[in-house]
Amino acid sequence: MTALGQGLLPDVVQALEDLERALERARRSVGNPKLRISTTPEFSAQWLAPRLIDFCNNHPDIDVSVTVQYRRAGLADEDIDVAIRLSGVAEDGTEQLTTDEEFAVCAPEIFRILPERDAMLVAPLLRYDGARHTMLDWRRWHAELYGDRGDARDAIDFDGGPSYRTFTEMLDACRQGLGFALVRSSLVADDLLAGRLMRCFTESVVSDLQYRLATAPGRREQPGVLAFRRWIFDHARGRDPV
Repeated sequence: MTALGQGLLPDVVQALEDLERALERARRSVGNPKLRISTTPEFSAQWLAPRLIDFCNNHPDIDVSVTVQYRRAGLADEDIDVAIRLSGVAEDGTEQLTTDEEFAVCAPEIFRILPERDAMLVAPLLRYDGARHTMLDWRRWHAELYGDRGDARDAIDFDGGPSYRTFTEMLDACRQGLGFALVRSSLVADDLLAGRLMRCFTESVVSDLQYRLATAPGRREQPGVLAFRRWIFDHARGRDPV
């Protein structure tokens, strides 16, 4: 080997080693099952995100990504394997994930001072900008429970409470004792269990909309999809995943 070759040898060896490592990473990436999830901001922040680390820890070989959006993902046309979305009807390829009720919650310090009558007048009714996507509307909820009962309905200021940018920000305010929040049971299960929030009234409405799991056609037997489906239904039903 010439002197020039001797001088180039370390760089050439290093370049070949770097290339080999890059190719090996690419091979592993191609071989790993992929799971692309689409869901709503509320379900992602309040239910999926706190639990997803468990799925990832139990399935480290699955490459997981989550798209958070209100728009319904077109599973057949987009690179999405499963979608978790609110729906009022059972569509083909979907499975009901929740059995949600709608009810009001508040912080423990408000709960302790609630009177037996006119309790909804004790604190503001909190709202958030995305409520139109989830139908968590105070006026509709009250009408479903009580109909058009004039005096009580007229006394309540349905629109005067603070409005927040997201459901999560509204719940933070509710935890701080700034008012009542109208919620779905699946979205506050952890808060209720931990005592951060309380169901402040006995009244509730079985929701017309439920979270459903939709799977892309042709991908239902993929390893990542099968593993995620087993995992999410175990968690939704309160069982310890196997």
